[in-house]
Amino acid sequence: MEKNKKILLTDDVELFLEMERNFLQRDDLDLLIAKDGRKALEMIRQHTPQIAFLCLQMPGMSGEDCCRNIKEDPSLSGTAVAMIVSAGQPEQVEKCRTAGCDEILFKPINHDEFLAIVRRHLDLEVRNSTRIRAQMRVYYGPAPQKLLSEFSVDLSSGGLYLKTDFPLSLDESLTLRFTLPDQKGMVSCKARVAWVNQKENPRKPALPTGMGIQFVELSLEDMKSIRRFLEYNELEPSW
Repeated sequence: MEKNKKILLTDDVELFLEMERNFLQRDDLDLLIAKDGRKALEMIRQHTPQIAFLCLQMPGMSGEDCCRNIKEDPSLSGTAVAMIVSAGQPEQVEKCRTAGCDEILFKPINHDEFLAIVRRHLDLEVRNSTRIRAQMRVYYGPAPQKLLSEFSVDLSSGGLYLKTDFPLSLDESLTLRFTLPDQKGMVSCKARVAWVNQKENPRKPALPTGMGIQFVELSLEDMKSIRRFLEYNELEPSW
């Protein structure tokens, strides 16, 4: 029987792990979590995962040094390294490239980019996130001082679909605010337009004109509230 694929992450990306739980907790994947750089290197040597996601700045040993140790060890040639760095920091990217990393993943971590890296190195089928029908008023806009409002069609842990005759541009950044049905407190986060359903030649004819919104910066508390809401509601087909 074929052994499970293995992936290693450092636990200082707690929100990221929470957002990717549906994908990471699966029968054909072993998830390894390292507390710091030294522990990451120790676990990589012990378990030889197919890919390791390392933050550039980690306690104990920097991601740069950990990556260099991996790449200098012939017995670890089967482990790819994806370095997590802050966006807009070219000097950090250069450090990672010099250390020999295979991939760069920018913070705030993008769900689609993460899955693309996983596909390249683990050859796993990527499953869609749980998505339910959810109509709620969503306040949104490029600037938090002046928000528009429309109604959502559905919701998942990674984003929502917003019905609007005037969708924003693909990849445009925006602020979201909404209240989950039957729950107190408003969810507030940064997001991006992941895809657009135009009135003419729609990408998803079954959906109204609008846009798919991806959560980008969501607090762990808000993420848990969304997950609780999803768990207690009837499941519906994904997009």
